[in-house]
Amino acid sequence: MGVSNTNPWTTRTTTDHDAIREWVEARDAEPAHAPRTAEGVDLGDLRLDFPEDGPDANLEPVAWDDFFGKFESADLAFEYQNEEQNGERSYFHRFVNREETGVTEAPDAAVSVVAVETVSEVTDANETEEPSGERDHESPDTDPARGPSAEGVPDEVLGNRRQREPRLTAALVVDEIHENARGYDHWDKNGEYVVLRNEGDEPLDLTGWSVANSDEETYEFPDEFVLDPKRSVTIHSGSGEDTDRHLYWGSPLALWKNTGDVLTVRDDTDRRVIRVSY
Repeated sequence: MGVSNTNPWTTRTTTDHDAIREWVEARDAEPAHAPRTAEGVDLGDLRLDFPEDGPDANLEPVAWDDFFGKFESADLAFEYQNEEQNGERSYFHRFVNREETGVTEAPDAAVSVVAVETVSEVTDANETEEPSGERDHESPDTDPARGPSAEGVPDEVLGNRRQREPRLTAALVVDEIHENARGYDHWDKNGEYVVLRNEGDEPLDLTGWSVANSDEETYEFPDEFVLDPKRSVTIHSGSGEDTDRHLYWGSPLALWKNTGDVLTVRDDTDRRVIRVSY
């Protein structure tokens, strides 16, 4: 299960220079770098500068040729979003390691970071587990796979043991993690959000379910909150009035680290059903 690559709000990944430049120039942005990270002729960290936000004293403009030279030498890929779910133009973007995204096999692929925990279907009460030597042990340092689906991802990557006759515990998937709000994150907490989607064919009652970051700051869904089939809900970090499509964590500070974090969803029995890292 994953997101449809036809949705304009789908987070996509590309290495195509023309596509990147078109996206940047459509937003009146300019290629730039962070000079404090530069060493000699190495530009250091690449950035995009959005002049409408005011000059950024921490950035310096660079020519497109130099920009893409660094982009290729660092083996980067560009994650981006065309529109937000409300139809407004999205400015979400980030530079990621090309190999980790698998973009080398799919130059312009939809990216959804999804890992759904599985449990075994017990068909025989006397059936025993596999010998411990045949199990794949969970590694706390292993990130879940990036890709349009968790299907086919090795259990050692998902952090699960190999089980007989696995089934998904829920049809809930992560549609988007928007950890980088425009401007200063703590001033625009509602510009930071996660989007969850019910890919199943039945309504999903999320009463008692929770979402947490790596610091174990936790959001619990409201009582009697039901997510209809094929519908999504956006959980904003800040405050606001809850609706069927938008929920508000109420955090006084931004929650999702721009440098990487882990999102965990647990059901009403406190069983982990999703673990996502970025």
